[in-house]
Amino acid sequence: MSKFNFITQSFADIPYMDQAHAALLRQIIQDHGAQEILEIGFFQGKSSAYIGAILEDQGAGHLVTIDRPSAANRSPNIHDLLTTAGLEHRVTPRIAHRSYTWELQKLINTMPRPQFDLCYFDGGHHWDGTGFGVLLVDMLLKPGGILVLDDMNWSMATSRHHQKNPAMTKSFSQDEQEARTVRLVWDTVLPHLGYTHVREHPGADWGVARKPG
Repeated sequence: MSKFNFITQSFADIPYMDQAHAALLRQIIQDHGAQEILEIGFFQGKSSAYIGAILEDQGAGHLVTIDRPSAANRSPNIHDLLTTAGLEHRVTPRIAHRSYTWELQKLINTMPRPQFDLCYFDGGHHWDGTGFGVLLVDMLLKPGGILVLDDMNWSMATSRHHQKNPAMTKSFSQDEQEARTVRLVWDTVLPHLGYTHVREHPGADWGVARKPG
């Protein structure tokens, strides 16, 4: 059995990445020959396990993935999934005390600086974190590297989590609450950086872009 199928069968009840999204991500990774991968946001680690499985099945590559302590405190957590799947050698989780942007700073200032073929970006969806996060990820992507943005049409106004916790939106203006902030980064920041919009995948709510070079 492939590691990909093992993840599908073993972790079917764990959110959030399903088999269809994982298969699409596998196709993107294979199409672009990506081996060194960065992930922003792993929650319980299912997406990380899928990426690790894709790399294991192709026989090469490594994932660095970042999230906050609350993710590591979930049950099961990313370490449980990786151990069960035997993928610890393919994935390095990094815990960000406050923000993934600080962990990205650490990677940027590591000597030699790591460089990634692809980044799967599923972190905080607000304008500040996504916009600045993408600028930092750009410093870590190789020329011609691929950026996959998740939740292109997310907004605070339509987020069930924010609707259940209305106090979270009090400091935001109405127009910012209604804005599709990931798409704003796609439309505003990426063209400024010279990225090419490769393709949108509406069924997955993903956008795929390529760094120049």
